[in-house]
Amino acid sequence: MRGRALWPFVLGLALIVVLLDGTFYTVRQGQRAVITSFGRIIASRIGPGLHAKVPFADDVHVFNARLLSLRVEPQVILTKGQKHVLVEAFLEWRIQSFRRYMTSTGGTRHEADERLRQAATSALRQAFGSRDLKAIMRDDTSAALTQSVQRQGLRYGLQVVDLRVQRIGLTRHASQAIEKRMETEQMQYASKLEASGMANAQTIRARANRKRAELLAHAYEKAQIIRSQGDTLAGRIYTDAYGRDPHFFAFYRSLRAYVKSFANRHTVLVLGPDSGFLRFLPGSGSKH
Repeated sequence: MRGRALWPFVLGLALIVVLLDGTFYTVRQGQRAVITSFGRIIASRIGPGLHAKVPFADDVHVFNARLLSLRVEPQVILTKGQKHVLVEAFLEWRIQSFRRYMTSTGGTRHEADERLRQAATSALRQAFGSRDLKAIMRDDTSAALTQSVQRQGLRYGLQVVDLRVQRIGLTRHASQAIEKRMETEQMQYASKLEASGMANAQTIRARANRKRAELLAHAYEKAQIIRSQGDTLAGRIYTDAYGRDPHFFAFYRSLRAYVKSFANRHTVLVLGPDSGFLRFLPGSGSKH
């Protein structure tokens, strides 16, 4: 009998616990809550603390109000200079309007991430497609990218705090093209150096040949002067010798003429009877 008497008390206590659990809820630090009643939002942006709702009629949706991050997977993007680059980025965002976030994404972070990822990819393609690779590496496009994605994020109740390019890489095709261009530039530079070296070599060779010709001409001129001076001196000596003993000088010159004339055994001389060439030879009939 006593056990049966306790059953209503236990049931009442259980009902009170269920009612309390369905009435009160807690929102922690860094969170915000949205209350819906039969699918209609009746309260939003409820801050941290203990709050009450209508049990079995109101539903509580708790969201993270902190700064969240999203990695944008690497995308192959074509630049203005027709170069394919591999771009990887990340963005930071938070929920700005919990009511709009709830109605536009269904309150799911996966849906919010996908829409922000699409907006970021579109902004990156637009930014990279209007610049060449050199301008991309030189300019800081973070502010412009953030503003572009921010305009899209506000449609879903999201605030984009920052969008930054984390890494820019070249695709395999682009890397091969750059390597080929660098090789071509190096070959052109080498050809230019070779042509410059050949031109310098020709210039040096021409200067050396001109210097050689000048030295030879100067040497020849000097040799001619020396030879002329020697001939003059020899003529003076011959004249002096002839003046001292004309007969001996004539004899000496004839002997030198005989040596030159009869050096070849097959030399044939045709002389007239009155020729004095052989007058110094025995039997020539000469009076000397």
